[in-house]
Amino acid sequence: MLMATDLRKSWSNALRGVGAAAVALVVVAVAAATAQAQVKGLYYQEVEKDGRIYVFNSPERYKLWQAAGDMGTSITLVGRGPNGETVVGENDTAIDLFLFKHNLPAYDRPTPAPPPPAAPSFPQVKIGGTWYLSYQDGQSADKDYSRFTIKRGYIIVDTKITPWMSARITPDTTIDSTGDIKVRIKYAYAKFASPDLGFITRPEMEVGVAHMPWLDFEEHINNYRMQDTMFMERNGLFNSADIGVTMMGLLGGTLPESYQKSVSKDYPGRYGSFAFGVYNGGGYHASEANTNKVIEGRLTIRPLPDVVPGLQVSYFGINGKGNTAAEPDWTLNSAMLSYEHRRFVVTGTWADGTGNQKGDAVDAAGNALDRDGWSVFAEAKLTPKWGLIGRYDQFDPNTSLDDDENSRTIAGLVYHLGKGNDVVLDYDKVDFAKPGKPTDDRIQLTLQVKY
Repeated sequence: MLMATDLRKSWSNALRGVGAAAVALVVVAVAAATAQAQVKGLYYQEVEKDGRIYVFNSPERYKLWQAAGDMGTSITLVGRGPNGETVVGENDTAIDLFLFKHNLPAYDRPTPAPPPPAAPSFPQVKIGGTWYLSYQDGQSADKDYSRFTIKRGYIIVDTKITPWMSARITPDTTIDSTGDIKVRIKYAYAKFASPDLGFITRPEMEVGVAHMPWLDFEEHINNYRMQDTMFMERNGLFNSADIGVTMMGLLGGTLPESYQKSVSKDYPGRYGSFAFGVYNGGGYHASEANTNKVIEGRLTIRPLPDVVPGLQVSYFGINGKGNTAAEPDWTLNSAMLSYEHRRFVVTGTWADGTGNQKGDAVDAAGNALDRDGWSVFAEAKLTPKWGLIGRYDQFDPNTSLDDDENSRTIAGLVYHLGKGNDVVLDYDKVDFAKPGKPTDDRIQLTLQVKY
């Protein structure tokens, strides 16, 4: 009985041994097959010829090279072989296998070129707005007033139609002398851009109710149009837009980005800028009353762009007829010296001419009056948030008379809310040389909303 039991145990142990051996053989077979598959997947062939080492990652390319001697598209590493040979590889994998096999450092793959930017789509529309909201308390013509008012309300729609053509339309909301709120078109033009023309940088042309050459330029140096209009417009010589054609551009490239970021990005011509045009002559809020066309032009020179980039000298001229059927003369010669700095701005303006845009600056016989004047403006940028402004204007509306001059004094405190939104508290006073004519003065708090 004991012998039978021992015999069964012996057979059982033998069978277990055979099973374990069979399992081991299966594992070895699978591992061998896997290794063979991996070797086939990582085909490698290395051949040295004529001082070069050629390495392959596929048998097809190796056979093609053997037959034709041409690697086709390949990677070449000069001096990267074990003895300084040039290595020519079929692809990145072949190069990596070669370097690994010879225990050599890996190589830096070239950074792939970024994909080209997507072509812009057109039209590109941008909508913005600017409002001047004021409270005013003052006296004019010996009459007191106290009022809230909207001095201006612009809705600005800019559209880029093609890379070289854009358009703008700007409705303008204002309050007339009766208190009625009205809307009219301030700008409505197409703009055409051209590549640089030698010394002329960024040449452009506006057609329609376009910028006249002067005020847009001055208002980007004196940024406080919200206080009220600039010197020459304030004295009734002209306004900012008219129906016609304006050509404009910069001179000699542009100032460095550092200047444009820290001081001003507007009209950044390295040697200055220009604008000239032909217009109906009535401005943007009057229809043309005659057939005369008015010629206007501005030339600005930046004489020392590398030494004093903020210094500019500007000339502005007008030649035409006032906007009445009688067509009185309207001429103007003016000049401005300006300096812009990150901490302050200073301008001085002189003007001399005859008549005005409206055509109502005439004597009893209908002859245009000779007139002249000057103005100085200063802005002190005390901190990024706070500033002070001051301006003094002297204007003679008829140089043949001795007692009709007026002088205007403006002083203001500015708080910058950010992104072009400002609050200005100012005092504005006008003294008249004519005996008995009362002084005009006004205290005003203005909020400029801009987006």
